[in-house]
Amino acid sequence: FGDTPPRRDTVWPTLTKTHHPRGGEACLPELAGALATLAREGATDLRDVIADLRRRDTHVANHLLLALYTGGAARYADEAAALLCDEPWRFECGFSDSPHWCAMEAIRAVVPHCTADNRERLERVILHYVHPYERTKDGYKRIGWSRFALLSAIPPDLRSARANAHFEELKRKFGKPQGEPRTMAASWVGPPIKKTATDKMTDDQWLRAIEKYRSEDWGRLQNKVTGGAEQLAQVFGERVKEEPERFARLSLRFPADANPAYLDWMLLALKEAPIASDLKLQVCRKAFAESRGPCGWSIADILGNMEDPLPDDAVRMLHQLATEHEDSASEAWQEDTGGGKTYRSGDILDNGLNTTRGKAADAIGDLILSDAACIERFRPTLDRMIRDRSAAVLSCVVGTLGAISSHDPALGMLLFRGMNLSEDRLLATHHVYDFIKGHLRDGFPELRPIIERMLRSSEPEVREAGAHFAGIANLIHEDAADLVDEALRGNARQRLGVAQVAAAYIAVPECRAWCESTLDALFDDDDPEVRRETASCFRQLQDETLDDYGDLIATFCDSKAFEEDSSWILHTLEVSPGRLPGMTCEVCEKFLDRFADEALNNQIHPTGDTDIVAKLIFRTYQQHQNDEWTSRSLDLIDRLCLERIHDAGREFEQFER
Repeated sequence: FGDTPPRRDTVWPTLTKTHHPRGGEACLPELAGALATLAREGATDLRDVIADLRRRDTHVANHLLLALYTGGAARYADEAAALLCDEPWRFECGFSDSPHWCAMEAIRAVVPHCTADNRERLERVILHYVHPYERTKDGYKRIGWSRFALLSAIPPDLRSARANAHFEELKRKFGKPQGEPRTMAASWVGPPIKKTATDKMTDDQWLRAIEKYRSEDWGRLQNKVTGGAEQLAQVFGERVKEEPERFARLSLRFPADANPAYLDWMLLALKEAPIASDLKLQVCRKAFAESRGPCGWSIADILGNMEDPLPDDAVRMLHQLATEHEDSASEAWQEDTGGGKTYRSGDILDNGLNTTRGKAADAIGDLILSDAACIERFRPTLDRMIRDRSAAVLSCVVGTLGAISSHDPALGMLLFRGMNLSEDRLLATHHVYDFIKGHLRDGFPELRPIIERMLRSSEPEVREAGAHFAGIANLIHEDAADLVDEALRGNARQRLGVAQVAAAYIAVPECRAWCESTLDALFDDDDPEVRRETASCFRQLQDETLDDYGDLIATFCDSKAFEEDSSWILHTLEVSPGRLPGMTCEVCEKFLDRFADEALNNQIHPTGDTDIVAKLIFRTYQQHQNDEWTSRSLDLIDRLCLERIHDAGREFEQFER
């Protein structure tokens, strides 16, 4: 911009072009600097710029806004402090090697100019701040790192005694806070000792290396970035797979203050290792005693895989991991990652399986499934597990109840009814689906209130699952018909749930009448997803005598569902091992009518379905000699030739052979 401070009417149009969902342009640092200059030199026309930036919840807008507050700290100090307190997601603003740098600069600039109340409030928010990554299993060991950086931006003489004490505590843990970002560079971060160099390392040399590389900080070796404990622990884990017994015994000699990454990678590699269970248990005992926080997930994973009966202390380990472990990532599925997305894509069960309490519940379920005697051994644990405060963990606990139900359905239902099911979205998870479906026949009265709640939920996926259960229940219990009626009168997701059941059970003799009448009604549903689901019903009929389903096929051929998706019916006819029904002619006629119209309008090009149709026409003609379908088949063959939809001559040759 030269030596003259830029005017707003020339700068701001340029700044707005940098608006990007998750990142800036190459010129972002320069633009941020320009804004800071405007603010520092007392420009008077920045209020609407601030308002515009505050409305934009993106990284770029936040970067520019914090730069403006930094430059105009004396004027905007209290406004900046209040905004950071109200919207702490703005702390996540910086660069790859210093991800909070912009926020740190803003805090450093505005804190001396804040009122005492705003300064205390900002400090209080920082003391409670945890970066979303630090709530995950992978980031658990870095918890407090972001808080350390933000606290470092407050001058020591302006921090409270509590903040200074916590800062010193974090300093002992991490050493130095984030510093000024360096020039951007990319490189692979390898271990501080190459894998090839560990080939001949003795046990004592490994112990010295583990003692030396206890920090997770990166270093440099021969102008290359090298990792710390985490990277060397990965190499150690690879060695464990090669010599599991040797390294399992070596791990028992690790100092109690060794970085837990070494034990964690040991446990991960030891799960499937062909060594005695007793040795695995010894390693688990050491990890539990010294590092149950970071190693809890891996301990549970090994214990749940044990084939021999667990000793009492191992049962106690699983009890504590399943009920007392403090998982910082328990509800990561709710954490916003930007752009309207959440961690684990919002998958509650996936989130739960990546927490220690959830993994421990999964492990207990595996043990119970293999040995019913484990139910009694874990009975106190189960009573506490069902009251867990985390929906992610509870999604795993329901899987444990499913394992119990395989031995004792009444107990499984009793525990399920006592669960903390306050989160609606929990009801649409995989294990809940399996549990409710498995108990619908004998436990419908107890489950009916839950299905009703699901049908009326504000969550679309829960409404769909509730309608699905209503459909299944209706196939078993006459008094569930009102639930299906409610779903069919409801919205598209509810009708979709019913359509899934009707399509899935059409080939079951005792269910056929209801399924067929329901499909007939939904083939012309207003919602395209419902229609696609109904069209999929024909995949269930591939081993059936299709003559028995003539009415269903006829209704389908005259529906919107057929117009949009005829692939399943064509494929089913193609793979049918028996004699094709004469109705095949009608299916092919309807397809050719639609295909001809779409081809005329240049909407489609010839597809694989036309090949199937041609084969079906010739096959029908062959199988229906001298009956009512003969002439209709010949008419279709003539049509293939006249409209040049397919190489009819080739089909004739194959037919003649």
